[in-house]
Amino acid sequence: MGRSEQRLVRRTVEATVQQCVDVAVDIASYPKWAEGVAEAAIIERGPDGFVRRAEFTAAAYGRSVSYELLYETEHLPHSISWTLIRGDIVRTISGSYGFAPSLDEPDHTEVIYQLEVELVIPLPGFVRRRAEDLLMSSALERFSVEVARRARAVS
Repeated sequence: MGRSEQRLVRRTVEATVQQCVDVAVDIASYPKWAEGVAEAAIIERGPDGFVRRAEFTAAAYGRSVSYELLYETEHLPHSISWTLIRGDIVRTISGSYGFAPSLDEPDHTEVIYQLEVELVIPLPGFVRRRAEDLLMSSALERFSVEVARRARAVS
């Protein structure tokens, strides 16, 4: 029951790799488009100017969850990843966005989203998997919508 599994979803987004990166690193905007994220703040930037550490407050499983993530940005614009530093009801959070230009469609990007979450509160496997599936598809859908919205605003 306390296990976590890494989940992966992918989608082609109608935007450039850079437009996808711009949304992924804009942590302060997450509460505007990322479902469940109530607050998000960068608390440290790396030497490259990108996020190094960020704090979040989100709604999960009927309660408020606070956590801090450590970001790895050295592989941008190809990927950005994160791992949990601390959290109140989460034991593990790790994930990444991968970005690659679409081979089939110009100015489109293949986005691969990976996430692993383990709560301190045990959940039956089927409940956890269903919640993870919904979270993952919703997260990538909302990310895609925000990227497309910003791309349209620029063109």
